[in-house]
Amino acid sequence: MTYQLIISNANYYLADHFFTGDILVADGRIAGIVSPGAAKDLPAERVIDATGLTVLPGIIDSHVHFREPGRTDREDFFTGSCAAAAGGVTTFCEMPNAFPPPNCPQNLRDRIAMADEKAIVDFAFLGAAGFGNIPQFQPLLDMGVVAFKTFLDSPPKGREAEFEGLTVADDSELYLMLEAAAKTDGRFFFHCENSPLIKGLEKHLHQLGQEANSFHYLSRPAVAEVQSVETLLRFARATGAKVGIVHITVPESCRLVRQAKAEGVDVVAETCFQYLNYHHGHIDQYGPYAKCNPPLRSREDMEGLWEYLLDGTITMIGSDHAPLTMEEKTIGEQEGIWKAFSGFPGVEVMLPVMLTQVNAGRLTLPQLVRLMSENTARLYGMFSRKGIIQPGADADFAIVDMQREYTLSIDKMYSKSKAINKLFDGQKVKGKPVYTIVRGRTLMEDGVVDTSSRGYGCFVAAQR
Repeated sequence: MTYQLIISNANYYLADHFFTGDILVADGRIAGIVSPGAAKDLPAERVIDATGLTVLPGIIDSHVHFREPGRTDREDFFTGSCAAAAGGVTTFCEMPNAFPPPNCPQNLRDRIAMADEKAIVDFAFLGAAGFGNIPQFQPLLDMGVVAFKTFLDSPPKGREAEFEGLTVADDSELYLMLEAAAKTDGRFFFHCENSPLIKGLEKHLHQLGQEANSFHYLSRPAVAEVQSVETLLRFARATGAKVGIVHITVPESCRLVRQAKAEGVDVVAETCFQYLNYHHGHIDQYGPYAKCNPPLRSREDMEGLWEYLLDGTITMIGSDHAPLTMEEKTIGEQEGIWKAFSGFPGVEVMLPVMLTQVNAGRLTLPQLVRLMSENTARLYGMFSRKGIIQPGADADFAIVDMQREYTLSIDKMYSKSKAINKLFDGQKVKGKPVYTIVRGRTLMEDGVVDTSSRGYGCFVAAQR
């Protein structure tokens, strides 16, 4: 037998520990793990000597927006998945914002077909969930969506088609939607910000003439998130629905989640790497290029978030990869930050930024693997295939050099919207993804992505 791949002398992660061995790959799966050196005489199409490197389960990005269909001028499944591979991400979980969103089986089927044609890494989908498409919840679950996503507001003016079936307009719609959600086995994630409060504060700041970059975080204070989280948790407690909070940013919100968990509410919290590493000062400095929703918080909130990351209240870390055109950002420099669109592409910088925190002693490498791979695989029904290095699982690996220091550079990024990544450009990091391997195929080697692998990625359906 000739193996597809052998990773020799692998220092690999499994169940909170690191072991050393030779990893054997056949037909896209891990065929076995033997003692170091035991595979040296076995035939293989390729051998990677991992001496001095660390072999992690492939990173699963819990939260990306690759914009297809509808806004392929910002990103598409090919460029987004190339960016993912560049950053050690072997599976991405696509959010439902699209034209049209996956709010019914046919729209989801079409979106899967688009990704299947273009993506180079594997992919999963979250379904659209709103008050108006309750009858579609179970059919979408039957098609394998890993979870649902909902916005707590009416669709933005001019973007109604993008948000069709993705919103609840008020508390009554939220409550009734959660009652319906509780009758399924799906988990429903929410973007938690109090929109009426934010709109009122924006109007007030305009009246005061406060148009500096601080306008963004002053108009979206921490209480806008906390109040929204509190309402969601109360309704989840009353209905029994399984819920989640995406990109949680405020320690007080996390405290409410921890308390609700202790009281039996089935809730999980995701944060994003930017909320653990960047703060108000970066908005003041970079303006629209550091604008995202929810906003980067105060330095105190940023530091406080780490407590809840390390105690397990926060279950997973994603990137909230949100590509935009340069024009959609520069308008914020010309006419005020409030005019700029929110978001930036982070899928290819997330892992090195967080490996830098591991090297700084903020968290351990096993903790990072749980937060960026293992927990997401478990929560999203992929754990039989993804997020684990053991025989029978998909041969997905992020092989990293923990000692490699380098500087992030826009010029070396793969996202179609890389030019707006001024927040990260020039940042020094320690810990570099040097191989990204999906089902035994090497898609990135030392920063160079195999762009000929277009269409190699496969849909990963949730197993329930």
